[in-house]
Amino acid sequence: MKTLKWTGARGNEIELRARCEIKLVNKEVDLDGHVIVLDEKQQQVDANLELWVDGKLVDSCRDINFWRTIDIDNGLKKIWGLKVAMTAEQAEIVDQFLRSVIEEGKNESVKAADEAERKARKDAEKAKAMEIIEKASKQPKIMTQAEYAQWVERYNNIMNEGGEGYVPEMVTVEQLEWARKVLSDS
Repeated sequence: MKTLKWTGARGNEIELRARCEIKLVNKEVDLDGHVIVLDEKQQQVDANLELWVDGKLVDSCRDINFWRTIDIDNGLKKIWGLKVAMTAEQAEIVDQFLRSVIEEGKNESVKAADEAERKARKDAEKAKAMEIIEKASKQPKIMTQAEYAQWVERYNNIMNEGGEGYVPEMVTVEQLEWARKVLSDS
């Protein structure tokens, strides 16, 4: 269990106590009492975040999706899952603390699965960028997004008589710039 302590605006001793364990387990399906274990993996999270004020437990949150700070009135922030407000500077410290607890709670299989997912997204983004560049090389003219919107309207009015119908998709300057940036970054 990790802890983070600070003194509140009213002089209260505020303490966050957090623990988190995330692991991959086989997914189970209950079919009217018959439990089937699938090969598909899912994350199992066992976590708890407690708010202690002056040595007394005030609130707790078990869902790590609520372990983040959000804005409230008067420039203050609060932890989404708890009843505690703080300054923006303290909120940065708390955010960093919560992210570290979650990250340290992941076992190696979860970290490997996260990395594989990140790599798959990056590969898909690269493939999309290459597709855009290839498609742009076959176009007679590359228009800006605004020019393309006007072209689509004219094309639809002429070819589809203003109704619904096929309108060819074209690569715009903005899409081409994005694709080149993605490929240059990798």
